[in-house]
Amino acid sequence: MPQVELTDKLCQSAKAVSGRKTDYFDMLVKGLVLRASAGGTKSWYLVYGPPAKRQWLKLGSYPDISLGGDKGARQRARDGRAKVGDGGDPVADKKAQAASQTVADLVDNYIKRHASTKRSGDEIARRLRKNVSGRDTDGGKLEKSSVGCIGDVKLCELHRRDITKAIDALKDRGAHVEANRLFEDVRAMIRWARGRGDLDQNLVEGMRKPTETVERDRVLSPDEIGSMWGALAHADMRESTRRVIRLCLVTAQRVGEVCGMTVDELDFDRSVWTIPSIRSKNKREHAVPLSPIAVTIIRDQLADVKALADRKGRAIPAFVFPGPGAHAPVTGAAIAKAIKREEILKRGKAVILGVEPWTSHDLRRSAATHMEELGISPFIIGHVLNHVSATKASITSRVYARYDYMREKREALALWNDRLAGIVGGPAETVPLGSMGAA
Repeated sequence: MPQVELTDKLCQSAKAVSGRKTDYFDMLVKGLVLRASAGGTKSWYLVYGPPAKRQWLKLGSYPDISLGGDKGARQRARDGRAKVGDGGDPVADKKAQAASQTVADLVDNYIKRHASTKRSGDEIARRLRKNVSGRDTDGGKLEKSSVGCIGDVKLCELHRRDITKAIDALKDRGAHVEANRLFEDVRAMIRWARGRGDLDQNLVEGMRKPTETVERDRVLSPDEIGSMWGALAHADMRESTRRVIRLCLVTAQRVGEVCGMTVDELDFDRSVWTIPSIRSKNKREHAVPLSPIAVTIIRDQLADVKALADRKGRAIPAFVFPGPGAHAPVTGAAIAKAIKREEILKRGKAVILGVEPWTSHDLRRSAATHMEELGISPFIIGHVLNHVSATKASITSRVYARYDYMREKREALALWNDRLAGIVGGPAETVPLGSMGAA
């Protein structure tokens, strides 16, 4: 049990010298210990009490919790020692809290303190509440929660089989993609809880993704695009939903980014839509040149949003595609559900709007594929799509090269605009371009 002055460098290199673990006692803060296991994990502990009743309070994992700082291991150890000095027992307090805290409490805490900071925070919260906790934001029971919900399970009694139960409920109803996403959400939540010290072990360590998914390669042909575009006008969905779907194809952008579009992001004088870094998947601001079709769709949508706000006597929302109540934008999940509702069986085969089943992401892939067929460089298409492979391919492009390829992106999307206009104006049943935004 070496006693050393812990430093960031030492914490990074600390390892089990012999046996299963080695404890490094800090010389600066009495009782602070960094435990390095033979498996490579490192954890912080506060050790206190007489030798005969020595208590080990786990403070969290390294590097999730750093050595210094206001929330670092040293400060946590000082706070713990202060409680001991006042006659408290942090280990007993932690056990009592764990005995009272449920999985639903953990989900609430995780959403509030961590998931809400993520770009996909709303989707993570929806999946965890519906399929794990079974509770809404006020703690009430969700009416349409999954049969696999484990929200009432005490955190101190949580077992891997409980996690398996929540995920199997999705697999049993055929929602394999959703099951995979839920597994990733739960895995991140468990790791977060262990890093904070809320859980003493990583319950998902060694667990496999529930379903092996095959990467999609669905590309809609020109005929399929024409048929889908025409049938979309008669689909049983909101007009704003139709416009989101069209924009996914016209702009080749992600459905979540299209849904979250705000008025402030639009510059009609330059025909540019700027997706801020906070909403971009690769965390880089992305300027999207708007083609004539895209401008028409957006302007028609804004006109309808303003007309509705006037009728309701309320302020015009900041979102181009506001959801119910106009307090937040429509979500990608809502678009996916609207598309899925259009699926029917025709001569024994599933079709959506007259063609083989497709998703909003398939429209993005289709746009990229057809642009490449037009002779546009894959590198430029990568910039249109805002792919990391194009925008962060090297240290030069990440740090030094700041050219945004706006001219090339505009030319690419203009070519695609002309090609798409020809497709939807072809022999298939279509909606004329001039009336595609009609309510």
